[in-house]
Amino acid sequence: MPRVALEPGRSSIERAAIVKTDDGGYRMQWSVRLMNGRILNRTTKGRCSKGELRRRAHAKAQELIATSGGSVSVWRGSSSMSDFIRQEALPGIAATDDSILRPRTKSSYKRVLELSAEALKGFRIADAVRPRNLEEALAGIASRNGTATARQCSKTLSKYVLEPLVRDEVIAYNPLKSFKPRLPEHRATNKAPGGQALSPGERERVIAYLLSIDPADVAPPKRGRYSVEDRSNLRRAVTEITLLQAATGLRINEARTLTRGNVGEKDGLLTITVTEETSKTHKGRIIPVLDERVAERIRKRLEEAGETPDALLFPAPAAPGKEWDLNNAEHAIKKLYRELADALDIPLLNKVSTHVWRATLNTEWLNKGVPEIQRAAYFGHSPEVNRSYYTDLTDISYLVEMLRRPEGAK
Repeated sequence: MPRVALEPGRSSIERAAIVKTDDGGYRMQWSVRLMNGRILNRTTKGRCSKGELRRRAHAKAQELIATSGGSVSVWRGSSSMSDFIRQEALPGIAATDDSILRPRTKSSYKRVLELSAEALKGFRIADAVRPRNLEEALAGIASRNGTATARQCSKTLSKYVLEPLVRDEVIAYNPLKSFKPRLPEHRATNKAPGGQALSPGERERVIAYLLSIDPADVAPPKRGRYSVEDRSNLRRAVTEITLLQAATGLRINEARTLTRGNVGEKDGLLTITVTEETSKTHKGRIIPVLDERVAERIRKRLEEAGETPDALLFPAPAAPGKEWDLNNAEHAIKKLYRELADALDIPLLNKVSTHVWRATLNTEWLNKGVPEIQRAAYFGHSPEVNRSYYTDLTDISYLVEMLRRPEGAK
């Protein structure tokens, strides 16, 4: 019977022959392959039972693997890919510091990795990483959950599953680095299409409507713990944070966590600093508030915020000084969007998220001739722009000049 080659981290102890020695004990010769591929031959002997002899040999084998630096991974090509994702990749993401992966990003990665684990259920790691199997699994995800979700699965699998497996020498290479899976084009029916934008006229109508809102004009609560003042504060906060996003394209987290220290003035122009810690892409940048009507609202909030640099401009409406919960903020903003959609006859606002303002401004500026690199850096969504802040004084002046040109001017 031919010998079976040992896999890294395995030994021949269970199949090794045990022979009796002249002193009444036993002796066994065995081999172990370290994780780096090297094979060591060892002999274990003693005056004990055969079972105890094998136990001693196993302990020695584990010691050799550990002390040689070979205990990098207990996973092998024969292990279940779904088990690896759920027992290694997902806990690893959960344990990552929030300064590296934001909670919402972790939640997103967890969702797509669960989809991947289910799609690869039944495959060994060695089989799951075969290009055709990966492509079929991702194509299935695309058909069920949308092509955009499948692409996110591919990126997350590559970084948080396949790269660690390569690093631990469980697989030889990351197949998603060398080929691009062909995925069917499919849009999930329960998700609004991304990149939809309002026209310049629609955006102006939204801003005009928001500026006309009287936050004090709220109905008194019939019951519950919130007072009329709380409801008025909420109405004002949701109105003005939407004004700020419509004028600047800030992400909701960037606007929600804005502090006094993030707001400044440059040549009479209000500016907002998005720090690397706040930015979703960890790219800091400085943003001019070009709509003076919106800038005045922010200046008013500055007066009320207090003198400390970390004073929040949009605190929790019912708990000044505390950060406004993201879910509560998004829920209130969505309710306002439905009001805007009905009042202004803009049905799109019933379907989109707060990212609509980024798409809207990006489209407007494209049509005004603002270069792609300027737009990408301003919105903080280009990994190619490798700067701490996209602007200096010259950049701000250039951007302001371009955006203030009359339509069609060169």
